[in-house]
Amino acid sequence: MEHKLATAEKKMLVDLVKLVQRRGLEGENGGWKEFLNVYDKKFGSSLSDPARRSNDVLVAFLMSFKKKEDMQLIARIMQCSANRDLIEKFKEESPAKETPEQRLVRLTIAHYQYPTAYSFPSHSKDWFVTSLGKKKSKVVKSTRMLAIDCEMVTCEDGTDAVVRVGAVDRDLKVVLDKFVKPEKPVLNYKTDITGVTAEDLERATLSVTDIQKKLRRFLSVGTILVGHGLHNDLEVLRIDHARVIDTSFVYEFANAPIDKRPSLNNLCKYVLGEELRMAGAAHNCVHDAAAAMKLVLAVVEKGVETTIQQTPEMLEAEKARHEARHEAGKTQLFLHRIPPHVSSQELQGVLTGDFTVDVKPPQKLGGFHTAVLDFSSPEEANQAFENVEGDIGKDKGGLPQKEVAFQLSSGLKAKLFVRKMVHDEISAPKRARTEEEENNESSSKRQKREDESEEINEAVVNQREDDKKKLLLHKIPLSVPSEELQGAISGNFTLETMPARRKGKYYNAVVSFKSAEEANEAFENVRGDAVKDQGGLAQKMVAFKLSSGSGTCLYVRKMVQDESEEAKEENVNHCKDHLKEIEALKEKLKAKDFANSSEGQSKEIEELKLKLKAKEHQIIAQDKIIANLKAKLEKKQSKS
Repeated sequence: MEHKLATAEKKMLVDLVKLVQRRGLEGENGGWKEFLNVYDKKFGSSLSDPARRSNDVLVAFLMSFKKKEDMQLIARIMQCSANRDLIEKFKEESPAKETPEQRLVRLTIAHYQYPTAYSFPSHSKDWFVTSLGKKKSKVVKSTRMLAIDCEMVTCEDGTDAVVRVGAVDRDLKVVLDKFVKPEKPVLNYKTDITGVTAEDLERATLSVTDIQKKLRRFLSVGTILVGHGLHNDLEVLRIDHARVIDTSFVYEFANAPIDKRPSLNNLCKYVLGEELRMAGAAHNCVHDAAAAMKLVLAVVEKGVETTIQQTPEMLEAEKARHEARHEAGKTQLFLHRIPPHVSSQELQGVLTGDFTVDVKPPQKLGGFHTAVLDFSSPEEANQAFENVEGDIGKDKGGLPQKEVAFQLSSGLKAKLFVRKMVHDEISAPKRARTEEEENNESSSKRQKREDESEEINEAVVNQREDDKKKLLLHKIPLSVPSEELQGAISGNFTLETMPARRKGKYYNAVVSFKSAEEANEAFENVRGDAVKDQGGLAQKMVAFKLSSGSGTCLYVRKMVQDESEEAKEENVNHCKDHLKEIEALKEKLKAKDFANSSEGQSKEIEELKLKLKAKEHQIIAQDKIIANLKAKLEKKQSKS
């Protein structure tokens, strides 16, 4: 460890120290600043920016960590950084010098989706980060390959869990085929897709850690991991391996959108000339791993082109899948913006009817998750949607949706959206336009624009009225659970939390009351003086005690400006506009006076003088309005 730290680049050492600080870890001499006070008697912690410290100081601090778990964390981070540096060197490798296998590695890591798809939380202690070794030349020349594939189920918290792992070597020999015991309760086994049943998992004894250990002996220096959509498999196995070939990135359709990736089944048909599985048959992870390896060998050994043409059969099959998805969508409803604290069991009480729930995990840690509800028929799905109370809105794609507010078993209230999966069909056939309708088309379009403008204005007004009933809680520490927020403010309200934008920071919550008066009263009951945020909205800081006995604080902010403040600001803006107009009129008047006088010019001068006088009267009236508003505001403040 000491040698690796001593030879590491400064950027890596600085990043390590900052990460240790964020996690609050302490070595033998305490944290970073305590270490500096002991190590550097001259400057101490006054010079605490790691980037301004020498490598020797940074290494000395990192070497002060003696706990096994801390040392393992530092080693994992260094390995991840070393692997990423090697990946960047892979991209710069000259194509003339690389092996066919390395070319496919380069094509994978050069794909525009690679940085996001293969960005893993590898710093976590349950992740296995493989080592590529020190010698880059040896790594790049290695042609050893291992293909893997996993079958996954959906757990009750919406996450995916691996339940079966298959792996084959370059010779298509099966080196691993094991069931894995999931760590969380299973919500959906997806047997029609995975081929895995509850009975299969009852006999499973291996954990993800056990699978990592079994794969470790195959992942020697330079080994290339192969798979189709391999990042999904590595994520559930919690393995970070830098040298990979993803056949969904390597192969691409000609003249197709950049984000359209070919399916493993289509690639097998087009490249290998064989059927991976019959229509409707379940997946088999060993067969899928072997298929991915065959696709790689087709390029490496036979020189098959990686750009493929879509055959009429592919296009027809794609059309059939689209139609099948459309038909399936008629019997489904989509739940989205589900708060992270709402479990799959709680979703059963959101809608009426008989349905199954397929929960999808959040895209970001702590973010909202989604779920698909499957009904027996389109009629049942439509009826369940109609039974949801509330007005029908539209999502960005124009699909009908409603907002649902419901109570959890804990007593807290939550909100989510219920959306249809397909557009409502129009039963009546389209009628040909009459000549009169065509003649009136332009006027109807104009009327439509006017109506839309009125609708937008009405929506803005309605949104403002709704925001009057709400307060925003912001800068809530992540250590404060949503249940504790009930004690931050008074009154009867519902609480909707919003996920943190950045990991390790604060989160926000919206508090909804039954009326604007209740929201204002709750805000007034908060102790302290109201101040303005950057947008001019009133807010107060709240300090309160948690059930654990510790104290914390957050901010309570109104969602709209007070009407008196708004009126005052609006009138001031009007006055400014009038003053600008007056100045412009004065300039015109001066220009006219300066010019040679004539009968017509004299008439224009008189008109300008009248306009100027009218504007001055408007200014006087606006001043009176502002004075009255100030008096009312001062009277209200003196009463409070």
